[in-house]
Amino acid sequence: MIREITSATNPLVKQLRALASSKKSRQECNQFIIEGWRGIKTLLEHESPAYQLKQLVISSAWKKEPLPPAIDTVQLPEHIFDKISDVRNAQGILGVVQHQTTAFERPARGRFLLLDNLRDPGNLGTLIRSAVGSGFDGILLYGDCVEPYNPKVIRSTMGTFAYSKIWNVTDADIFQCLENGFDLCVTTGLGGKNLYESAFSDQTILVIGSEAHGVSTELFSRATQKITIPLQAECESLNAAIAGSICMFEITNRKN
Repeated sequence: MIREITSATNPLVKQLRALASSKKSRQECNQFIIEGWRGIKTLLEHESPAYQLKQLVISSAWKKEPLPPAIDTVQLPEHIFDKISDVRNAQGILGVVQHQTTAFERPARGRFLLLDNLRDPGNLGTLIRSAVGSGFDGILLYGDCVEPYNPKVIRSTMGTFAYSKIWNVTDADIFQCLENGFDLCVTTGLGGKNLYESAFSDQTILVIGSEAHGVSTELFSRATQKITIPLQAECESLNAAIAGSICMFEITNRKN
């Protein structure tokens, strides 16, 4: 049964607005909003240990896919729904997702993407999508990275966030991984070894820095391997998400 709410001052409407706009609110309740049918359908069709769809919110204009009766569903007038959505042409459906926060357990092996102070939500969302697509084992957020549950990040993943594993890591975590035999591979515009001539093991941490500042001095100094994507002279550099995606697919397709 679908509940109808018509007042913009209803507590649920206020809660939804807070989840859409406030990082603090999302962190306090370990919930975030996913907008659009694609991501919601992914959660409905594939069980995820980290993410659980708790509630559906639809606009009065929603008349597309049938909705599962087992999930609490609320209908809002179109003008109230549009004030929650941060999409100009909203699809008329969003979900409230509960996520599990787990500590990073330092692995024995695997391929991980480490993002160093990455601030752009679109870049993070795209890199999550590429990490899932290339078969990387997880994403490590280091320093002052954009929040992974920002609505723009979630939207940019095109539903693949449901398959991702994301952790915040410290210097101690990275040091322990290096002690355990991991290679810390940093990307650099100049002076690194050609990506396509490099070898990568099943203990690899690929570091992508922010577009503004690149990889931080702390991580660059610890690197066990520095790699460069060869470019034509007319192109000085690549977007962080594109560079990271190219490297991840090359790493997973290359054997040491």
